[in-house]
Amino acid sequence: MQGISRRPGKFPIRLKRSLFVLSLATLILMGGACLAGAQSAAPEEELYLDPITVTATRTPERVSDVADSVEVFGPERIESLLPGDMLDFLSEGAGVILPQASGRGGQASLFLRGSESNFTSVMIDGFKLTFPDGSAYDFGHLSPEWVGAAEILKGPQSPLYGSDAASGVMNFIPDIGKPGESPSFTVRARGGSDETFEEAFKLKGGTARSGYAASLSRLDTEGHLPNDGYYRTVGTAALDHFFSDNAKLRFLYHANRNRYDIPGPAHAGFREPNKYGRNTEQLIGARAHLKPFPWLEYIPRVSLYLRDTLFENKADAISPGSDKTDTSGTRLHLDNQVNVRQSGKQLGLSALRRSISTLGVEWETEDISIKSAYENDFGSGENEYDSDRRATSFYAQQQFQFQNGFTLAGGVRADNFDVGEDETTGKLSASYKIPGTGARIRGAVGEGIKRPSFAELLDVYGPGNPNLKSERQKSREVGFDQFFANNKLKFSATYYVNEIDDLIAYSFEPFENGTNYENIQKARVKGAELSLSLLDFHDFSAHASFNTMDTVALETGGLGAPNYVEGEELLRRPDWWWSASVSYHPDRLRASLRVNSVSERWDIDDSQPWPYPRVVNPGFTRVDLGLSLDVVKDRISMFDRTRKSKVKDLTVEFKVNNALDEEYEAVYGYAAPGIQWFAGVRAVF
Repeated sequence: MQGISRRPGKFPIRLKRSLFVLSLATLILMGGACLAGAQSAAPEEELYLDPITVTATRTPERVSDVADSVEVFGPERIESLLPGDMLDFLSEGAGVILPQASGRGGQASLFLRGSESNFTSVMIDGFKLTFPDGSAYDFGHLSPEWVGAAEILKGPQSPLYGSDAASGVMNFIPDIGKPGESPSFTVRARGGSDETFEEAFKLKGGTARSGYAASLSRLDTEGHLPNDGYYRTVGTAALDHFFSDNAKLRFLYHANRNRYDIPGPAHAGFREPNKYGRNTEQLIGARAHLKPFPWLEYIPRVSLYLRDTLFENKADAISPGSDKTDTSGTRLHLDNQVNVRQSGKQLGLSALRRSISTLGVEWETEDISIKSAYENDFGSGENEYDSDRRATSFYAQQQFQFQNGFTLAGGVRADNFDVGEDETTGKLSASYKIPGTGARIRGAVGEGIKRPSFAELLDVYGPGNPNLKSERQKSREVGFDQFFANNKLKFSATYYVNEIDDLIAYSFEPFENGTNYENIQKARVKGAELSLSLLDFHDFSAHASFNTMDTVALETGGLGAPNYVEGEELLRRPDWWWSASVSYHPDRLRASLRVNSVSERWDIDDSQPWPYPRVVNPGFTRVDLGLSLDVVKDRISMFDRTRKSKVKDLTVEFKVNNALDEEYEAVYGYAAPGIQWFAGVRAVF
């Protein structure tokens, strides 16, 4: 294995786990000291079009007080679509391009505002879920039953969240009970097309000082192609404990184990019998929220992420050779955040409503281990790779909210990497509420970075390049928001420009430096987002977004994969796409209609020899329908309103995906399923 340029020192996994346990114990003791109380977004706030966001600034703020582009999916919006996977509602987001290869369990990569698929940081409640090896996160395995809200923060967020957030952040917030909340137990079961069965169980409630939630779900499906089976088991547990009015501790555990068969190429009839992948991931996190003084908050976090991925293709008639790759990765992350909140009166500034200063230091270590073996007509062999890297980062952010409706925020971050060059990033955003109009204008400029992945640094898929620089994205945007009808109707428009530099190119044939990777590519993305949201107007709610995008590869160096061809558009980025959903929810009935339309776009044909040729993937329109009926609601049956039921809620559900049986390929060469139906029941005790 080729070595990588680094500062000396090795950090064994045993020491990492010891540090994690020590940090977790410290958090518990700190919480027990009763120094401070936590602030969190109230669930009822998420019912409004001006919800609370905790992702945009690392502090709970109303969306209308945040100058960055952020979109919040509340529980009502999520549940109205009867989602079976996160993709069922995430693809509604403005600026979101989230194509999935084939059906359920197929790889789904996010191109947020046209940026690279590994430029978005993925989190659960602020704890990093992004893959430690630096590759793109696969959204195809995320289940929705434990989610209370989701937030999409757009634009470079590296100053607040580090190198994984070069184009934005996607944060999933678990649905946790509140202190004093009566316990409830939810059972959900569905069945439908392709021998699909889904089961989910959820316990939620609270005690005098705690709130808790635990969920377990299982999905099994045979898929719509031969050898297209998929299963997923997901467990999540969360606990909030208030030691006093001034101290809160949150604990989170999330585990996901899934296995997907790989059908093989279309020309072979999708009958590859012995090719599959398996993933197992675990996230353990703890966070305290402490307030020793009315103006001071201290928020320490610690998390441990573990992931193991197995890919195996056994010898058979379709594939005479065999290969197997087992990849494991870990991340230990420590974060210490301090917020200083002061009013304008305290500072002696009558024009200032409030000031929020945020300072923090992060430390993380990531390691990767890859074991591979192959056997074919040309021979056999085994390879093993093992490496780790660390980062220490300092970040600062200042927010000013003025009495006249003007908001200003600026942030900066300094990253000290033991592998590669140190980096400094920054961003500046501002907004202004026009008095008496319900209108707001906003703008932001910033820069994000993405560290090279382990595969790009090491000799994993060909000679790696230990001297690679971080990929960079500079962005600027301007936007307009207009609220109508007491904040029940919101219109938004945003125009943005992303300039992406030092992109890492892969070449099947080595570059002049003898490696398969080099920082030689550059691209530009220009786009516009229009969105309209309506909340509860005569029992109707609606959300719609229309997106346009212009992409171009500016420089390629003449080498590399066909992802970048100088002067041509980027792959899998459509020129336009739109999504709209309408739900009707009188009393016991909820009906939803969702339409997603995508223009033609460039892709690659990976069934051909390398370098894969570029092809045009035709556009498509997909229509989904959902219907649910509360047979029992608040213990009152629709058949007998004189007696109270032992079941709190009993709901019958029916859903149809791709109702018009559209033939399309979200990813070229991977046919999406035709019309699919699912029916089931949900009971709350």
